[in-house]
Amino acid sequence: MVPVTLERVRLQREQETMLMTLYLHALDARSPYPILGDPYAGPLLERIDYDFSRLDKLAGNLPVIVSRAKAIDDVVKSFLVAHPDAVVLHLGCGLDSRVLRIDPGPGVRWFELDQQPVMELRRRLVPERDGVSLLAASVTDPGWWSAVPAGRPTLVVGEGLLMYLSPNGLRMLIDAALTHRAVGTQMLVFDTVAPWVRRISQWQNNFRDAGTKFTSTTNDLDLVIGRHKGVALVDEQSLVSLARNATGGALGAVIGAVDAFGPGRRAMVLRTYAAPTST
Repeated sequence: MVPVTLERVRLQREQETMLMTLYLHALDARSPYPILGDPYAGPLLERIDYDFSRLDKLAGNLPVIVSRAKAIDDVVKSFLVAHPDAVVLHLGCGLDSRVLRIDPGPGVRWFELDQQPVMELRRRLVPERDGVSLLAASVTDPGWWSAVPAGRPTLVVGEGLLMYLSPNGLRMLIDAALTHRAVGTQMLVFDTVAPWVRRISQWQNNFRDAGTKFTSTTNDLDLVIGRHKGVALVDEQSLVSLARNATGGALGAVIGAVDAFGPGRRAMVLRTYAAPTST
């Protein structure tokens, strides 16, 4: 057997949050009753030289994280069934294997975007696919939009992203997305957190260890979206409710108790917006 060469991770601390997502996807895939069932996360994990045991304390977050990924996958699949010639922008992609799980058809143009160190690692670990372009840039940098074809149905996906942007950075991203006009249909899918979640995040050890914190909330997103006429909220799902429905046992009971409390249910939500487009 040929030994596997491990890829050493050289990322800034805040960029290592993507490894948490990968780790939880892999744990879910190994469980008897997976929620997402990502078949690619485990093999990717095994190729990375990193002490993932440091992340064991985050296992309680698994139901929410993988329920979020599954819900977004479902949105993407539905969009591509309706628009087989679409453009998909996967912002802050990290090492997520969404494009492999979705397996888009030949008419789809798919863009993976993240910061330079992350994309360098992704190039080494994730196999290339026809129709998939990798962009190394900050999501708030307007320059990368010139690489995205206009005049096609467009889906913008940001998973675990908006809460790490400053309110100004969030505004820059949303404004750019909504001025890049698609033809026929344009949708945006983001998860966001309540203001009280941002406040408590600064006291959580896992955020301190990663050198990061939440900085934007649903309130900031509402303010930015409200500046754009015609943008409609077409769906909102509580990630806590999704996790409750997918989880049994003692952990499921704990999530259920949080879900029964209004502010807890609204702690983290997944929103889908439809934007007005040209014809």
